[in-house]
Amino acid sequence: MTSQRQRVARRFSHIVSAVVVALAVVLMASVAPAAEVVDRIVAQVGDEIITEYELEQAAIPYLAQLGQTPEVLEDPAQRDEVLREVLDEEIDTMLIRQEADEQGVEVAESQIDEWVSMTAQQQGMTKEQFQQLIAQHGIDYEGEYREIIRNQLLRMQLMQQQARGGAVSESAVEEAYREQFGEPDGMQDEIEVRHILVIPEQTEGGEEAAVQQIEQLRERIVSDGEDFAALADEYSQGPGAGDGGHIGTVTRGTLAESFENAAFDQTVGEVSEPIVTEFGVHLIEVLDRQRIEDPEVEQRKEQVRAQLQEEQMQQQMESYIETLRTRAFVDVRY
Repeated sequence: MTSQRQRVARRFSHIVSAVVVALAVVLMASVAPAAEVVDRIVAQVGDEIITEYELEQAAIPYLAQLGQTPEVLEDPAQRDEVLREVLDEEIDTMLIRQEADEQGVEVAESQIDEWVSMTAQQQGMTKEQFQQLIAQHGIDYEGEYREIIRNQLLRMQLMQQQARGGAVSESAVEEAYREQFGEPDGMQDEIEVRHILVIPEQTEGGEEAAVQQIEQLRERIVSDGEDFAALADEYSQGPGAGDGGHIGTVTRGTLAESFENAAFDQTVGEVSEPIVTEFGVHLIEVLDRQRIEDPEVEQRKEQVRAQLQEEQMQQQMESYIETLRTRAFVDVRY
């Protein structure tokens, strides 16, 4: 569950994602079955309390952001684990709100309007259409939805005030760039690649069977000298299946990361061992490799720098919340 908490915490470093998630949150809440009202206090933060009923309601958006449904709470063991995680999150949110009040940090209505407009645009809607979508699901746009947005923006605004925002060193940028894209020398690898993809059946042992099939195909190519392209046309279930498995000439950042990492690690003419990705099981062959100019190297460096700064700010915010916890009165009774 610790990894789940980390995934939820990362949403605060992506404000647009948080705004989009907010709609999913209220949609799920609108269809969730009514919970039994429980008045038991599970935590006190300063002068404010959190009840068990409020905790259960907060678990709905928490689970939604993890791609899970409230049915998880029906299992006693999972319920206890989830609610403890949600309680930690609720305490953090309450501490942030209290600190924002103390510092006079506010979110203007115009800021909410701006983010709603941006979110609507990203969804290919006008602001009016977006509001209609919310209303169609019985959600109070002026109250419930805007309050969710306000809370997210408030947290981000306070985070930006508290983060020290130290400069990221050039060596850290180059190291991170090297891990993602290769040497930051203004050049990049370009490979011509083809593959055979077998999609496992969604049954027990399906992936194992797919791996065995790929191993057999590899044996036919490497040991028996059969033609890769002909076998791709016959057996592949992925892109390029009708063209000898040919994907084309690509640079890093073009393909899915799991496939791309395997392909770029190969030498020309090498037929890979079975490569398992989220798409299935692959047999990969790199036909050609060249070093070409990379016109986007500086842009990528700035992206990497922004990513490192964001991670640094998030770490600082987590440390700041821990400081608020030690400074404030927090009584957990769950």
